[in-house]
Amino acid sequence: MITFNRSQIVGAEFPDDDTIRFNGIQVDHIYSMEINMDVRISDGEILAIEGIMKRYTNFVCPQAGSVLQNAVGMSLKEDGWDRRIIKEIGRKGCEHFAEIIIECGRSFDQARLSKAMWQALGTDPDLDQQQYLENWIDQQPDRIS
Repeated sequence: MITFNRSQIVGAEFPDDDTIRFNGIQVDHIYSMEINMDVRISDGEILAIEGIMKRYTNFVCPQAGSVLQNAVGMSLKEDGWDRRIIKEIGRKGCEHFAEIIIECGRSFDQARLSKAMWQALGTDPDLDQQQYLENWIDQQPDRIS
């Protein structure tokens, strides 16, 4: 029997008031790769990015790390940002790195919401979280997800 399993994990932290630091990991039986990426909250711009290849298939793979710098300056709030990542990072460098960046980008709004709700709960522990969520979503016309 042939089996295959791939896991992707995205974590986010907030090193300052206007930055989300993503850590994305993709692991399967062949590849093990990681992306660390700082994104400005206010405009979704990728500020810094680093790729780590722990397990890969050939000697060319690690050379894709330098292509990651093409993502710096791109905005996750820009229309077609995910297609641009595929074109600029996936095709020119590493498809797996591109997939991880896209998963981190898809987590952008959830991370923003998490931060906002945490701050709101800090000032009002009895906050109606469901109502807060609905209001937050209504107030985010430029959300990604």
